Amino acid sequence: MRKKVSIAVCLCACVLTALVTLAAVRCFARPPAQEPGAAAEDKLAEAAQLIRENFIGEYSEADMTDAAIAAMVYSLNDRWSYYMTAEEMADYLSTQNNRYGGIGIVLRDGEDGIAEIYKVYAHSPAGEAGVPVGCRFLTVGGRDVTGENTETLAALIREDIAAGKVELCMLTPAGEELACSLIPGEVYTEPVSSRVLASGLGCVKLENFDGRSAGEAIEAVKGLLDKGVSGIIFDVRDNPGGLLSELLDLLDYLLPEGKLFISRYIDGTEETEVSDADCVELPMAVLVNGDTYSAAEFFAAALREYGWAQVVGTQTSGKGYAQITVTMRDGSAIHISHMAYYTPSGVSLAGVGLTPDLTVEMDDEARYALYYDMLPEEEDPQLQAAVELLSAAVSVSP
Repeated sequence: MRKKVSIAVCLCACVLTALVTLAAVRCFARPPAQEPGAAAEDKLAEAAQLIRENFIGEYSEADMTDAAIAAMVYSLNDRWSYYMTAEEMADYLSTQNNRYGGIGIVLRDGEDGIAEIYKVYAHSPAGEAGVPVGCRFLTVGGRDVTGENTETLAALIREDIAAGKVELCMLTPAGEELACSLIPGEVYTEPVSSRVLASGLGCVKLENFDGRSAGEAIEAVKGLLDKGVSGIIFDVRDNPGGLLSELLDLLDYLLPEGKLFISRYIDGTEETEVSDADCVELPMAVLVNGDTYSAAEFFAAALREYGWAQVVGTQTSGKGYAQITVTMRDGSAIHISHMAYYTPSGVSLAGVGLTPDLTVEMDDEARYALYYDMLPEEEDPQLQAAVELLSAAVSVSP
């Protein structure tokens, strides 16, 4: 079974504070052995003791510990490594499976700056209650929120989620008032969607490479093949990456026999993942942009190196390290860069990213619309460029 290795991009706000830690309590009991890091541990213990003996104000040793560990990881100067408290770790594990606790709505600010619902997950309290997309809020928990923006609404809704019930009164796009009472529960997000384009090509949109994404993408491809599409466009724009296992499962399904992924570890050893001979032979393209990270940009690079797809869009982010998440005894964890990875032909994307075969820029207005799923097919310049490329490839195929 493949390791559950994360190659996702995660942004972590680290607390910059004095490097002191409750973990140093263990250092008092240790003899001054000449082991690596002993001097640093002694210094941490000394700092922790100094604080205990001299600081007159109130403080939390748990907070001090969390801040110290976060600062240690921050000092690595690696944007992909970070510390998580036990609570943050629990949330992280949930999102890795494309699920979380809540009510299942996603907000955005409309053109007038007022918050509205732009996505409702089907498998969620809001989805099961029939909350429609496009609603604007009148009250949240009896509080008047007419005209408020997303930031304000999200904060109020989170408060009510924590309290165990969310009472909403909304104005639907049809102008009708809708009141509902939602009990927060499990929300299953939708990592993959697919459709047949006007050109007769298929399009598979991958939101991430977290849990369930490979299986759902494979089913989406099979569904499009059953509909007789002449080619497939994979859209991994704004895809932050995810689990290595999900990436490899999807590449193995699509590509012929050969190398898929090369890992290099701190001791210099290497591992190579390979695919079998089963594959999907059909003209393909991959859409990428500057927010295509890690597993997503690797996916595009691997398909291109096999001659399986052309890449369209803008330069990708350039991530070349994979991370592991190591859980500590109290449930907290360190997410740390653990290995360097390389494409099937041995190329690292670190700091460079992937340059598209066809670079197509997108203006700010279209970029905003794309991010919020409001960009019509015919107004998406990158999608249309990919359609033209694939249509030409289909026309010359034997």
